[in-house]
Amino acid sequence: MSCVYFVRHGETVWNVENKICGATDIDLTDKGHEQAVKTGKRILAENIKADKILYSPLVRAKKTALHISEITGITAFEEPRLKEQNFGIDRVKHFCFLQ
Repeated sequence: MSCVYFVRHGETVWNVENKICGATDIDLTDKGHEQAVKTGKRILAENIKADKILYSPLVRAKKTALHISEITGITAFEEPRLKEQNFGIDRVKHFCFLQ
């Protein structure tokens, strides 16, 4: 039986500010890097097996995936079809304004 696992990228500055990142290319915070490393270590500890890691072309997803790949030895590949949605003018709004 095949399984698909989804991992969200680590924390970004805009996450901290409660802004929607969407397709805007926002980098990870130090905490985001730590979260990615912790995720890789947990994948190893729980003996989760995967054939490959696919990530979107955005830097936050790429860096998260590459941290996990380095720790687990699972090869990571960029997949352009995974790019996040473009929220247009709403991309810089805070979540509270959209509720």
